[in-house]
Amino acid sequence: MAGRPSIRDVAEQAGVSTALASFALNDRDGVAADTKARILQVATDLGYRADPTARALRTGLSGSYGMLVRNMQNPYFLEILRGAQDAASEHGGTVFAVDSAYSVEREREHVHHLAQQRVDGLAIAPVGSGDAVDLWQERCPGRPTVVVNAVSHQEGVVRVGPDNVRAVDLAVDHLHELGHRRITFYSAPAGVMADHDRLERFLQRCAELGVTAHPVETELNLDEAYRATCALLDGPEPPAAIITNSDFTAHAVYRAARDRGVQVGARLSVVGHDDLATSQLLDPPLTTLRLDRFEIGRAIVGRLRPDSGLGDHVQPVELVVRGSTAPPD
Repeated sequence: MAGRPSIRDVAEQAGVSTALASFALNDRDGVAADTKARILQVATDLGYRADPTARALRTGLSGSYGMLVRNMQNPYFLEILRGAQDAASEHGGTVFAVDSAYSVEREREHVHHLAQQRVDGLAIAPVGSGDAVDLWQERCPGRPTVVVNAVSHQEGVVRVGPDNVRAVDLAVDHLHELGHRRITFYSAPAGVMADHDRLERFLQRCAELGVTAHPVETELNLDEAYRATCALLDGPEPPAAIITNSDFTAHAVYRAARDRGVQVGARLSVVGHDDLATSQLLDPPLTTLRLDRFEIGRAIVGRLRPDSGLGDHVQPVELVVRGSTAPPD
């Protein structure tokens, strides 16, 4: 066969009509399961790949999706992106990932560019109140919108993220059971915070347990989280227990504790969130909330596909207790 295999080549090899081959390759109804499997196998054997330009002209869909996150430095989002691309590839699609770096201006620029690229839908971990979600819906009315790791009250959006209420409860309850009665909680500054439900639940749960809540706003990058932790450890009432928003931020807490001569676990309990692969390699290994980030990525793309009909997705979490938490000194 000379040149790139066409859908007609696939149909001939599979012994079906071109229309039926198209239905199978585009995952449409009306094809028997065994026939569809045969067509897909032939397409794989021939190395067939759909022409995205032709598909866009025929269907108005590009087969591509946008993913706009807040902080690509955080490995949390890389695993989500891997899951999203895995799901998109099953249907011959791809994912364009961009990073706002907690900048509202950059976030808006990315939305404009992704709209120009005519992506079929947008998944966004927004900054602050989510004005970029409104901008996307204004630019691309009717195209799917998934809000990731954030509270959103806009109409026509689907939310995907971890079970924040349970995550906070597991962390606070664990430290309370160890004997801690004052707990520090890291969150993004109010102007860029998108997951208000975590902070609200932290304050509520601490009140229920009679624990003194100590919320601390900090930019959630390694340098700023390090400086914030150093300032707390140098202060008049240094924390004995810190709940971070991510394992990524927890790494900065470890660094600050080391530089201030404070032993994590023995004098400072630390709880992370995400269970990154590196977290069990820390000294001591990090107590954290585990969740399937790859599955979150797949759930996102499943909801970005046209007419998916899928609603919100809440990813279960579980507490993994390691050496970074202990009774107060």
